[in-house]
Amino acid sequence: MDHLARSRLNQFTAVRLDRDVERRDDPEWVAASLARPGTRFVPLWRSRSLLEHGIDDTIAIYLSLAELTEPDRIQPPTLLGNDGVRDYYAVSVTDAQKDDIHIHFPNARFTDLRRASINMAAKHAGILAYAKALHYWQHRHAFCGVCGHPNRLRSAGHRMACSNEECARETFPRIDPAIIVLVTHEDACLLGHNANWPPKIFSTLAGFVEPGESLEDAVVREVYEEAQVRLTDIRYVSSQPWPFPASAMCGFYAEAQNRNSGVSEEVVETRWFTVETLSRAVLDNEVRLSPPVSIAFRLLADWFRNHGGGDLEDLVRRQRR
Repeated sequence: MDHLARSRLNQFTAVRLDRDVERRDDPEWVAASLARPGTRFVPLWRSRSLLEHGIDDTIAIYLSLAELTEPDRIQPPTLLGNDGVRDYYAVSVTDAQKDDIHIHFPNARFTDLRRASINMAAKHAGILAYAKALHYWQHRHAFCGVCGHPNRLRSAGHRMACSNEECARETFPRIDPAIIVLVTHEDACLLGHNANWPPKIFSTLAGFVEPGESLEDAVVREVYEEAQVRLTDIRYVSSQPWPFPASAMCGFYAEAQNRNSGVSEEVVETRWFTVETLSRAVLDNEVRLSPPVSIAFRLLADWFRNHGGGDLEDLVRRQRR
């Protein structure tokens, strides 16, 4: 399987939209698009997405123009793209608008997307993550970082321009690149427990890429900083958008020189697991893993299956019963 196919297996990557890049700076086209009855809005309230939780799945709720009064009350809607049927826009809503929306959709709630997306259809999880990422950037760059004047949205929400004509600095969406790596040695993998996590949770090692550093250099540095493990080989696997709040996760496998490992201020416990010991630890509720929505789980699940362990997600579901 190639890298593109692997990445599309990760949550939030299935944004099957034509992003209409060439139309973002056409105000007449955008105005006509916003007025179309088929256009749908992705509402965001305090960075939360509008979701309806069913017995077996979670449904993304999109709004029509009739269901959302004044979509530009906070700022102009942001063009996301077209799925071949309709255009989609992200829109920030006020407290009053949120209350009106709940009248139309009494069973829906504005919810944190991270865990709620586990049972969502891939397309809709991707659209909501895309909207959330742009929303985060827009609201945290409301003022120019050079002169302090207010920024104004341009290019249908994908560019900001400083309102000070003497400055006129332009800003574009920012993401923070991060590496996430499953370290292995022969038939075992290394997992760590972060000091800030609840008890029993173990996951892969991860960290942000620093200035002047390649992705591979970041893998080497982070693994040694967090677990004092030296690596002999690194292999890129896939990537995942991670708008919590604004990262792009680059996933790797790495082979360790040996099974010596330590701890750090951030990672306070490290353990080597074979398929058998990990299975037993999960079923005995000794270890809890990161949710299936994350690339950390995908890296681990693929390793687990390739070493004869079967479906790790099924094993985790059995633990939660």
